[in-house]
Amino acid sequence: MLLRQYQHGSLLIGFTLLIYSLQGYTNVLAVDDIIREKQGQTVYVPCPVNKEKCGELHSLNWFKGDNRIAAMLLDDSNVTSVADGYEDRVSVEQNPFRLIIRNLQIADQDIYLCDTTYFIPIETCDNFNGHRVDLRVLVPPTEMIIWDEKGDRITNGSVIGPMQERQMLNLTCVVLNTTPLPQVGWYRGNKRLSTVDPHYDEKDGLYNVTVELSLQLSREDLGHKIECRAESAAIDNVMSTHFSLDLQVRPTNIHINGVEKYTVQGSKVVLTCSVYGARPPVNLTWMNATQTIDPADNDLTEIRTKAIEQADGTFYTQSDLLFNATRFENDKEFRCEAENIVTKMNGEKPFQALLGLEVFYPPVITLNPLNATVNTGDSVLLYCDYVANPATLKSVVWYRNGVSLNVSDNDHYKGGNSEHVALSIRHANKEDIGNYTCELTNEAGKGTSEQQIFLDVLYVPTVEVLMTPVDSVKESEEANVTLICKIIDANPPVLTKVRWYANSTLLKELPDCEETKEDLCHIDPSKLLLESIGRGFFYNYSCEGYNDAGWGPRSDDKELLVLYEPGPASIAHFPLIAVKKKSVTFSCSVDDPGYPETNSFRWLRGGRPTNSDTKDYTIEPVGLDSRTNYSCYAFNAGGKGAMATVNLEVHAPPFFIKNLPPYTGMLHTSRNANLTCRIECVPRCEISWLKDGVAIEKNDTRYFVKDKYMDASPATGDFESMLSVLHFNMSNWPNNKFDIEGDNANYTCISTGNAVGPGIKSATYFSIEYAPDNTTVSEEVVYVPEETIPGRVICKSRANPEPTYEWRFNDKTVIRGNALIINTPMTRNDSGRYTCVAYNKHGRSSAETVIDVQYKPRCEIERVEIDDQDTLICTAYGNPEEADFSWSIKAENESVESLGSGDSKTFKDKSYYVLKEDYEIARTYRCVANNSVGVGTFCEIEVAATPFFIIWWKEQLAWWQRWDKPALIILVASILVLLLAVIIICCIIICICRRRRRQDKLQEKSSSMADPLTEPGEYENLPFHGLQTAPNKQDFVDPYKGSNTYIF
Repeated sequence: MLLRQYQHGSLLIGFTLLIYSLQGYTNVLAVDDIIREKQGQTVYVPCPVNKEKCGELHSLNWFKGDNRIAAMLLDDSNVTSVADGYEDRVSVEQNPFRLIIRNLQIADQDIYLCDTTYFIPIETCDNFNGHRVDLRVLVPPTEMIIWDEKGDRITNGSVIGPMQERQMLNLTCVVLNTTPLPQVGWYRGNKRLSTVDPHYDEKDGLYNVTVELSLQLSREDLGHKIECRAESAAIDNVMSTHFSLDLQVRPTNIHINGVEKYTVQGSKVVLTCSVYGARPPVNLTWMNATQTIDPADNDLTEIRTKAIEQADGTFYTQSDLLFNATRFENDKEFRCEAENIVTKMNGEKPFQALLGLEVFYPPVITLNPLNATVNTGDSVLLYCDYVANPATLKSVVWYRNGVSLNVSDNDHYKGGNSEHVALSIRHANKEDIGNYTCELTNEAGKGTSEQQIFLDVLYVPTVEVLMTPVDSVKESEEANVTLICKIIDANPPVLTKVRWYANSTLLKELPDCEETKEDLCHIDPSKLLLESIGRGFFYNYSCEGYNDAGWGPRSDDKELLVLYEPGPASIAHFPLIAVKKKSVTFSCSVDDPGYPETNSFRWLRGGRPTNSDTKDYTIEPVGLDSRTNYSCYAFNAGGKGAMATVNLEVHAPPFFIKNLPPYTGMLHTSRNANLTCRIECVPRCEISWLKDGVAIEKNDTRYFVKDKYMDASPATGDFESMLSVLHFNMSNWPNNKFDIEGDNANYTCISTGNAVGPGIKSATYFSIEYAPDNTTVSEEVVYVPEETIPGRVICKSRANPEPTYEWRFNDKTVIRGNALIINTPMTRNDSGRYTCVAYNKHGRSSAETVIDVQYKPRCEIERVEIDDQDTLICTAYGNPEEADFSWSIKAENESVESLGSGDSKTFKDKSYYVLKEDYEIARTYRCVANNSVGVGTFCEIEVAATPFFIIWWKEQLAWWQRWDKPALIILVASILVLLLAVIIICCIIICICRRRRRQDKLQEKSSSMADPLTEPGEYENLPFHGLQTAPNKQDFVDPYKGSNTYIF
């Protein structure tokens, strides 16, 4: 064994030297595998081992660069070791062999060598140089940032600007904290932009990459994103950040289209100016010659401008100038100018386009003279001058008051055509008065004069009489009436004189300059004032007028109506005394009906107007609010007559405001009890009380009555009423409480009659109430076999009012009502107490019945040892618990033998059967239990046969081997205690003897030597007798002698 371990140690030392000699070559030899993994992940570095080609593996060593970080020795112990600093993250495992690195870090990136050592290498082995893995740690960039030339950060997806074409854009893209080194570039869409060489910084194995972009902006940048992209093995997809440009560019083209040859005045002209290629949209300005067109200056001019963004990001701007063509736009030049911020900031002139316009327009007319006055029979000439494009006229039409004239009547008209536009009127008359206009037509259309020539022809007046106020006046108002002689037709329409007539008799001619009593010379003769109109002014009035043409005809007659009010009113009503809930009728009359004669009356109730306007006024039904005053008066268009007023007296027959309820329940222990009734009656009535039809005497101390006459209540409409309260004086009742049987009675409240109605009465049954008590059930215990329906159980209780019943089981209501009726077969879980609860508003009471569900027993057999006897116990589970048992045995030949009932041992649900010892064959024991419900199913237990050698062995046992376990334990424990006591005594004796022997030797030495025994080195010179080691010496132990420890 020692030789074999020495050989293993020699081999290990040799392999170790070989490994160290090869370490210098690990970095120059080829790499077998490359593993890439992200920082923080777990990586598995494989170590291929081919035992068939190389033999049995002795050990493995893992190197990171030149440093060994893990080793594994493959023997019976499979020892592994990990270098310091790697214990928490690095481990090795086999099947397959691999190195596991957890929580991968940047520092873990290196060339890893798995060096294998075999006990006896085979020539076919090709793994002498180990397995090399290039482990590359991938770290995605923590951030990608774009900075502008001011050092401000541009967020991803943002829009920068506005910027203008030809402007320089300087940006910097920075990719932070990544490895391996990424490829970073700038892109416009999918096109890579040329940039200067990237700048790289490396710290702790991580790279920061900076790429700058200097770009002169142009239209090519419209609609594209400027993007910085980074690609490397550490990035799953391309990492990018981008922004969009708000780029502004100048327009590229402008033109106007619209009218090609000419347009006609009044036509809708649309001139469209189109501008292309601008961003932002251009501002468009329309000009008429050198004047800017502003729609605010002309409601008929409209400019509609819209800008539509194109696919390339520029805007197509369209501006429509809409206006109605007039003669003022003829031969005018329209110009459209366009500019945006780019042209403004660069000082460029606006883009512009021009379009000339020719307008055909109808004649524009000027009339003269504008006013002309002639006498009847005179002639007059009217002129119509004009300008037009084209100037040739197609037709001429003259109008008077909007109606065309027939100028072909040469006796009355001359001219008025395309050759002689002016119109001459001969022998003017009344029909020639009016406003004259002319209408001229050319190729462009019709022209109508905006001016008018007013021709006036003088004639005598026609008049009519008007009154103010119109038609009629009231005598009571003593008003003035003005008569007006109104001109119906006259020229001139001014009356210089007027003659007034009453019933065709001349009253006055105005003005009257010869009158000396009044100043009637300088007044308006068309008005005549009548003062303080009364009944004596009933006349038909007329007038005739005079103007510069002479006196006109007299007018039609106009009647003046004078209105006056009716005479005083009087009131009567039936009946004289009204009764509540009945009706009363009032009648109003007058002797003088007035003018016009009236049939209209106004009624007031309590000083407030009603909706009635007839002679009679009825109130039905009469109520408390009817007790007030009533007034009436007659009225017509002339006014209202004198008012009459009367007061109404109202009585009320006896009527219950509050009657007795049909039933009055009173708790028998109540201390306060009373009955109340209230009767409305006017005149007053009296109230008395009856018990069971007999009047309650005033000297009955068990009662006292309080009466009060109540005032009327407008809120409820109740008249005066009598309130009576019957109080129960409980202190004078036996036991100060009601008797639940004897004090039930009928109580009656009765009133006397009055002048308008008979007496009334109300009765109540006064019932003494009490909580449920003496609750009982018809069956206190109900026995029911399982799967059968039990009989009903009736619950009764005494209470007033009658109680409500419910049956409860397990705190849940199962039945509502006094009968417990269960219509489903009972199960053993339905056993228990069922509670009947009787309750009313005063309390509750309960009673219980027990339902005992009985069922056949089931049995279980267990085998136990009782008093060193092998015993079978059969336990029955049933209701009732008391059961009878029957034991039997079934042998292997299926024969059954009865064993009796067993031994109950005072248990009513158990039976014991003692097995006979040492059966040579297996047997099955059966047990059947039955109770008062019936016989249950049998249960059985298998008892195996006793082996022959056990039977023989039991016969050979000594007497103590036949003891039971408790006796044997007690015996063994006693022997151990005795033995321990003997050992302790022996140890004490030995210690005492050794101590005495040492003392004896010390005494002998002290007698032969003068130096004390405590001198250092005393024991060094003594001969060694094999008894003990000197106290200041240590035993020397050869560390190599007898050691078989293998040191690795």
